[in-house]
Amino acid sequence: MAIILLIFIGILITLLVSLSIVSRSDSAAAPFAKVLLSLILGLMALFCIYGFLASFEPGEDALAFKIGYGIGFFVLSSLAVWTLVARKSSSRN
Repeated sequence: MAIILLIFIGILITLLVSLSIVSRSDSAAAPFAKVLLSLILGLMALFCIYGFLASFEPGEDALAFKIGYGIGFFVLSSLAVWTLVARKSSSRN
């Protein structure tokens, strides 16, 4: 079961890196890649909200999970917003 999780995380990291590379380029697929990248990051941030709320159940390490899910939410949501913010294109000579 652990190998399937590692494969899934590897595919997800590869997808995020490739989408970020495509979204930085001047190709026609860059706007689509930006939207898809921010959508994936937003869904991961929503999962952090779910995990944060689920960590209120009694347990030994509940505080560590609350802190981790809270930090994950803020990092992922800020990355999603930063991905969609329009940047000034640099003028090339």
